[in-house]
Amino acid sequence: MFDNWKRSRVAVGMIAATALATVLAGCGTQNSAAIVATYNGGTVTASQLDEQVHLEQLFNPKLTVNKTVKQQVAQTYILYFRVLVQKEKQAGIKVPATLVDQQVLQAKQQIIQQSYGGSQATFDAKMQALNLTDANLASYIQTGLMFEQYAKSLVKSVPITQQQQYYKKNLDQYATVTVRHILVKSLPLAQKIYTELRNGGSWKTLAKEYSVDTGSKNTGGQYPPTTPSSWVPSFAAHAMTQPIDVVGQPFKSQYGYHVMEVLHRVVEPFTAVQSSIQQQLVLQQEQQIVPAVVGQLQKAANIKVTL
Repeated sequence: MFDNWKRSRVAVGMIAATALATVLAGCGTQNSAAIVATYNGGTVTASQLDEQVHLEQLFNPKLTVNKTVKQQVAQTYILYFRVLVQKEKQAGIKVPATLVDQQVLQAKQQIIQQSYGGSQATFDAKMQALNLTDANLASYIQTGLMFEQYAKSLVKSVPITQQQQYYKKNLDQYATVTVRHILVKSLPLAQKIYTELRNGGSWKTLAKEYSVDTGSKNTGGQYPPTTPSSWVPSFAAHAMTQPIDVVGQPFKSQYGYHVMEVLHRVVEPFTAVQSSIQQQLVLQQEQQIVPAVVGQLQKAANIKVTL
């Protein structure tokens, strides 16, 4: 999927053009064979760096190329395309050529739509002007996909007990609840409405007369079936805990005082959502582990850019 390619671009530290737009322009020309950067294990020539800069220009046609941009591209290129690729190969990380080809096609389509006004001809002209080919795109995308796989390999499997604990703590993410409520600004009024409803009062009449929730006052206070995690915490908590078909005591949220009745509540079983929970916990581990690993490799690489 193209989403994989987008994550890959983030993974390899894509330069944010907006952050660079204020940097002064101006870089002199260099001999293509000249060494412009070194690291423990190799060197980068001017032509190799130019290829990476041209890729960034292809992805972001508005990017102003200058010394600062080249320095940042050089750092990213060495770290992700040289140092980390070596680690990934040692770890046996491989990406099928068919997946890379698929990502190249999807990436081109997305870039053309987002950055070239949907014009294939304009994109092709830019590719030609930058002396880039599909092979250059494939190499870039393959590196990002390899990094994704490497990041996943650094994460240990999440024990089922941890998955179950997460599920229990976040039941509101896996529930669908139908409620009706009346929202007012004072507790005395909420208590009055609560009493009337408990005595058989009409939700439709009372909601229309008193509720300040414009989204539900004309539907008898009723919301369509909703996942409670999308509501504010106090509202979600009551939606998850109140008995079904019982008008609950008034409670307060940041919007005022609510009188609520839960009409229906279904919670997906753990087995139905276990896969998504595991993916989420693995991602959390990646976010904790990967930056530290990459930081250590960057420090050990001793990257020096000599533009």
